[in-house]
Amino acid sequence: MRYLPVSQLKEGMILGQELQDASGRMLLEKHTRLSKENISYISFLEVSGIYIEDDFSKDVEIKEVIQPEVKKVSLHLVSEIFGQLTDESDMAETKDFQENVQNVVSNVLDNRDVVYNLMEVRTYDNYTYFHSVNVGVLSGVIGAKMGLVEEELQKAVTAGFLHDIGKVFVAPELINAPRRLNEEERIRMMDHPREGSSFLSDNYRFHPDVTKAVYEHHEWYDGGGYPCRKNGRETLLISRIIKAADVYDAMTSKRPYHDAYLPSEVLEYIMGRSGMEFDPEIVKTMVQELCVYPVGCEVELSNGEKALVIENHKGYSLRPTVKLMSNGRELDLTADRNAWNLTIVKLMV
Repeated sequence: MRYLPVSQLKEGMILGQELQDASGRMLLEKHTRLSKENISYISFLEVSGIYIEDDFSKDVEIKEVIQPEVKKVSLHLVSEIFGQLTDESDMAETKDFQENVQNVVSNVLDNRDVVYNLMEVRTYDNYTYFHSVNVGVLSGVIGAKMGLVEEELQKAVTAGFLHDIGKVFVAPELINAPRRLNEEERIRMMDHPREGSSFLSDNYRFHPDVTKAVYEHHEWYDGGGYPCRKNGRETLLISRIIKAADVYDAMTSKRPYHDAYLPSEVLEYIMGRSGMEFDPEIVKTMVQELCVYPVGCEVELSNGEKALVIENHKGYSLRPTVKLMSNGRELDLTADRNAWNLTIVKLMV
């Protein structure tokens, strides 16, 4: 499989992954042969790009930390919990939600050697659900890489899924405002961690660390965040992990007020704010474990050649193995001495 921006899709291409909406409902099946209508529909959904299957990329395997079905159920359950707040219906039992969290943690622990590949195919509607699930999964991945025990990983994933639940109480026009908020609006927005934490405490029986992490997920390592300006020594480790995962996913996503940044640009931002906004140990883990150039994406090399990323190497995120588009030759930018003078200069997404 390989990832293509929607602008490069053509009739007859084969869809490599099923396309879901924010509640986990399937929109297009895997292996669908794209028609003109399909492409128009994908464009209407404001999907940035999709994975397709073709002969050139048929041997490219995109290893996923989380099984697609587990991800699908996560989206459904998160959208269900958030949706219950808006229609004032009774709170659902949390058994299914907690079982799903356990499945996510089990997937993370079973695939701890898989380099996290975050080139997410998502629709633009109901961004909060995709974002919440991604933050929960990424928090679990980071926590596992840092050696957290299973119980702590369950707390991290749960709090990651629910970290923005307080935004349900904030007017959508503030959340999606394509402009800088005024002081009154900013104060209202900054209250969502408190509202989310209070709601969870009043209506559910999650572990106290979960509600505390929801409350703390906008605190900075140096004490410059909100709502309480706590520093890193005063907040939970899982709160600091969720903080970093939240920023990473938000910045790599298209929003009304900014286009999606590249993974490399976001990691540069996070590295530059290590010790200030982010816990240095968490930053170190993210730099070592996250993909800068996701498998299946096209890149441009410093010699002008185009290539497809086919494998990432743990600890060497800038030096993947690539397959040249011109002749199909594979180059390991880490181990191949003849490729040591080459660098990747652009991610083609």
